[in-house]
Amino acid sequence: MACDSVFEARVLTLVSIQLVFAKRNTFNFYIEVHVKVHIYSLMMKRHEYWRMKYRGDRYLETASISEIEKRSQEINFNSLTVNDNGQISIHTDAGGVEWMKLGTHIQEEIILRGLDFRTLKIMDNLPRVSHPEPPRGLRILKGQALPDQPYLVRIGQRQHIIDAYSRGRIRIAPAVSYSDPSLNIAIRDDELKVKTILSRKGVLIQKIDEFSGKIIGAPFEPLGDLTITRDINDNFFVLCLTQQYQPRQLDDFDGDGLLIITNPRRFQKRLERAVNAVRPDLKMTASEVVYYDPYKPDPAHIPGHLVKDFRYWYQQEFRMVWTKPGLGLDEKPFFVELGTLKGIASMYVFPK
Repeated sequence: MACDSVFEARVLTLVSIQLVFAKRNTFNFYIEVHVKVHIYSLMMKRHEYWRMKYRGDRYLETASISEIEKRSQEINFNSLTVNDNGQISIHTDAGGVEWMKLGTHIQEEIILRGLDFRTLKIMDNLPRVSHPEPPRGLRILKGQALPDQPYLVRIGQRQHIIDAYSRGRIRIAPAVSYSDPSLNIAIRDDELKVKTILSRKGVLIQKIDEFSGKIIGAPFEPLGDLTITRDINDNFFVLCLTQQYQPRQLDDFDGDGLLIITNPRRFQKRLERAVNAVRPDLKMTASEVVYYDPYKPDPAHIPGHLVKDFRYWYQQEFRMVWTKPGLGLDEKPFFVELGTLKGIASMYVFPK
């Protein structure tokens, strides 16, 4: 995954200060200060710089082999895509470069441990390929280009997309329903938990009696890295869309229809009114999803309903969320109808 681009890494800066004293007269002195700054630049390949930086912050040092494999598969699934010919290709934008860096960190950790790449399952999770045929997600567009202006896409089953376009029939689902194990892996997620990983390095665990508060035994080191789970107390409703469609996504979601919303602002306003008419107790917000790295998280200041593990980054999700304090886990999905979406959306479906 490493890239061989060469760039200038400024890795060392030395500052020398020369003080020159000159006698002006018997009683007065002045000081001339000459500052010489020497910046030593090294020309190195980008992946070499990434490896050097990782050795200075070896955050995967205590990760288990299975976690290394899982993380590598998730990185590959995000860094790779499918081109117009149905072949695997690499993202080359800023997001793609970040995934290449993380992939290089995986490689460096494997090398530092002296492991054999051939014995590890680090390339087992890849997007579906269709070569020599174009991907289904491109064929469904029938030669039409995606909008130049901001847009949103709903990926789904043929009849659901037809109903959404012709009648504005939209399903609003409770977040808790997405943990259903029968769901497609691209859809399934425990929306009410935010999980992060803490290295066991330097960590000691102390048992304490829950009733008396007294310390039990001596502290001990954990056997593995620690998974820290932050629970979201209240359920919420959500509609999930993507704001950056990739042809691979139709296969990722096992869909056979697309609803491309060309006027997101009008769609959002109509949807908000429709939901308010049947559930005035809910408050709506809309935002792009923030993806966090479980090994390097900073999600504390972000509402849990707007964050997802970085393994879902390729979806580039934009979601509309409805919240209410104390919303129960027994809530059921409901439907609203906005009326035809002709004029603010386009529909693409495969024939039966």
